[in-house]
Amino acid sequence: MHISAQLQPIWHSKKSSDPCHTLEEQLAWLRNADDNIKLKASDPKKTENDHLPLNLWLPKHLHSAIELFSKKNEVNQNVAASMWLKSFNNQFFTSLVALRLKFNRVPIIQFNDIFISTPNGEKIKSLQINKHCPFVCLSDDPLFSESQATTVSNHEELDLALTHLLQQVGGGLSVLFEQEKLKHRPFWGAVSLAVSVFFMRLTENGISHKQANDIAPEADKWVETIMPDIGKGLAHVRVAENTTQAILYVQRETCCMKYKIDGKKNCATCQLLDEDKRHKKNIKRIPSK
Repeated sequence: MHISAQLQPIWHSKKSSDPCHTLEEQLAWLRNADDNIKLKASDPKKTENDHLPLNLWLPKHLHSAIELFSKKNEVNQNVAASMWLKSFNNQFFTSLVALRLKFNRVPIIQFNDIFISTPNGEKIKSLQINKHCPFVCLSDDPLFSESQATTVSNHEELDLALTHLLQQVGGGLSVLFEQEKLKHRPFWGAVSLAVSVFFMRLTENGISHKQANDIAPEADKWVETIMPDIGKGLAHVRVAENTTQAILYVQRETCCMKYKIDGKKNCATCQLLDEDKRHKKNIKRIPSK
């Protein structure tokens, strides 16, 4: 059984998933299921004026956005780059992982298919993707016969499409972030976190001990499988449990350096925390039943 099938009983949304055929409908369902998911699909011809295609935004605005964050928070350029990247990744990559694991669909996205709005010059207000972009899917997808669709025969091939997406978008961004003093290892650690943090979000309201211990090793294996070679081994999915229920959490092998911002502490996933302290920090995240 693929991890996507294991996860189906955990998903909850006020919207029915029955009519969710288009990318726009599927992302709307995911946003309803998880407030942390922000990515939308829209028509490029009707995109708001404050959104720019990412291929135009990056050369014009990335450096100034990072510089502004750096000055506002009085941190070095690499810390500002890391925090800006974390925000982008959480809106982009985590949403696409959710799309793949809920609806078994992977969009084929170029930089000019991604639209970004940063009205204050630094903070990302909105990320959108072209709703007409092609996608890879399985043969039982409701739109498998449409011209947008490339059908594959199994989950392994669908996962390869996601790896290619991570490699293509992540690889292009990594070159730019290296210019912002963020090295390859922390860059790909941030991408790996965005992929694996999906499992934290999905289980944050608590699941049974059995579900958690059944899913965690498969989730960990899946993350390792779909990450490009340069990003393998940088994040692991673990279980935290109390007497009544459990959650999944991420054990990172890199650090986003958030703790260098005045008033901020290490994340619950931070590799600078020893394993026992990190585990206890995540046990505290388990909601009371």
